[in-house]
Amino acid sequence: MRQAPIVEAECVTKVYPGGVVANDCVSLAIYSGEVLGLLGENGAGKTTFVSILAGVLEPDSGVIRVKGRPVRFRLPRDALRNGIALVPQNPMLVDAFTVAENVMLAARLAGLRIGLGEARERVRELSERYGLLVDPDARVWGLSMGERQRAEIVKALAVDASVLLLDEPTAHLSPPEAEALLRLSRRLASEGRSVVLITHRLREVLGVADRIAVMRSGRLVGVVEASEASREKLLEMMFGERLAKQPLSEPRRSRAAAGGVVLEVKGLWVLGDHGEWSVKGVDLSIRAGEVVGIAGVAGNGQRELLEALVGIRRVARGTIRFAGIDVTGKGPGARGRLGMAVVPEQRLGWALVPSKDLVFNVALGFYSSPRGPYRGVVVDWGGARRIAEKIVETMKVKTPGLDAPVEAMSGGNMQRFIVGREVLKKPRLLLAMNPTSGLDYAAAKAVDKILVDVASAGAAVLVISEDLEELLNVADRILVMNKGRIVYEAERPFDVEKIAAAMVEEVEGT
Repeated sequence: MRQAPIVEAECVTKVYPGGVVANDCVSLAIYSGEVLGLLGENGAGKTTFVSILAGVLEPDSGVIRVKGRPVRFRLPRDALRNGIALVPQNPMLVDAFTVAENVMLAARLAGLRIGLGEARERVRELSERYGLLVDPDARVWGLSMGERQRAEIVKALAVDASVLLLDEPTAHLSPPEAEALLRLSRRLASEGRSVVLITHRLREVLGVADRIAVMRSGRLVGVVEASEASREKLLEMMFGERLAKQPLSEPRRSRAAAGGVVLEVKGLWVLGDHGEWSVKGVDLSIRAGEVVGIAGVAGNGQRELLEALVGIRRVARGTIRFAGIDVTGKGPGARGRLGMAVVPEQRLGWALVPSKDLVFNVALGFYSSPRGPYRGVVVDWGGARRIAEKIVETMKVKTPGLDAPVEAMSGGNMQRFIVGREVLKKPRLLLAMNPTSGLDYAAAKAVDKILVDVASAGAAVLVISEDLEELLNVADRILVMNKGRIVYEAERPFDVEKIAAAMVEEVEGT
């Protein structure tokens, strides 16, 4: 028999401007010493719910209790002072600060007075104890998404949170990193903390959770003991009986021979943010009609490689040829005009302009594309609106409206919109980094199919992903990147053990 819950939500309701009901009378208890899995498709209300528990949002109605006492959180610091910390899907660290400085700031918000030296020591100690590999003196702007995620977890542990709300914590992690984090979740629960794990990966919750709660369309569908759950039962709860009984098919691709080389990279060397070599002599080529995947543990040069291919990071040595033209010294605009489209891992700030609506983001996103809604240099706003409408309809994007700011959408719906926009450019080359990050099962399968369809239509597709399963699903070839080098190349049928080993083994000469 369980003890009284440490945190309890009773009929929590949240309605966004425009009438979107994000949470509809959600009641859920969280107990000490457990891992509670929280599932639901994009827009189901999971992130809104944990944001309320963390003081990021205020509910319109309902009650939150901590250790039986009703509380009202107006700000995240109120939740922190009650032992509740949110590790968001998109890390919310201060870019200009070091990891230790971010920890010191969080500690002070939690009512703890610690200096920078103590903060640095806490980061080191927690990093070593839990195997999180976080440098206290690293500046956040130079970290990969996976490294930022680990820094967020260290920050929550450093303020001694008793309840950790992990929103898609494995989204930017490689399979070995994800497994390590899941083991960490169990360890934290065994130490008496409560862990709420939001994920779209059924295998994760089935492997680590004590209980699994499922949300759909803003409501809590039910809570089941993990020992009584199955993949089929959870899918039925998430999507309804019809979809659960109609398994999603694997993407199919034309097996016709690939066409000519669209992208050719030779001897590419690129410096990282701290002056170190992040990309070391990389050679790769992609032909029209094929999907090439790049696998690797976060922080092994994948981000810097993508930025060099896009044209926003300078190439120190080597060449990049796109569509037969040397674009090594050209910017992203020139590459876009040649037919390059990009789905980056950073949604807000790169792919989408915060506080701007969908129509504006269509116009800006198509700026360098010959298919953009422009008359000369003048924006055709009617055309931009029609494109936005088509993306929303085709990609089934849930949004309060075309004139709503992009932040009004869930992370998954932002991703649907970005992918839909880039595909509508009908690119010669599509570059995608972690394209299904944060997407639910159905949406991820749909995006995977889109990537394959784009290649089948004659484009070259490069997918850089920390989700090996995704690459095994869509790629014709997989390249493994380890410490800045391509160390292994495989074609179908893939040897998963060799790919995984190449991702984590030490590389000589680095």
